[in-house]
Amino acid sequence: MARIGPVVLQTAGDQYVSSARIAGVLWEGATTAGDRAELKCPETQALLWAARTPDTNTFLGAMVPPEGIHAPYGFRVATLSAGRLLVYLKEV
Repeated sequence: MARIGPVVLQTAGDQYVSSARIAGVLWEGATTAGDRAELKCPETQALLWAARTPDTNTFLGAMVPPEGIHAPYGFRVATLSAGRLLVYLKEV
């Protein structure tokens, strides 16, 4: 069965545990300058995606390669200062 909509991650430690290719990441919410968000591989701790806010009321997207970001072990929120992450997956 196909997944409908993004994976919604709301706090550090939230994770998606299936193999995936990340098509895009949106960070939304009320933030302050310097807030950070990071997605890491739960198995290897490799950094998959990171962002830092320039100011308040964040709505940041990510540039990803056409093939997506490979996440063979899924992904985990390592850091999320504020807001939430919407992770869109590629169908493979």
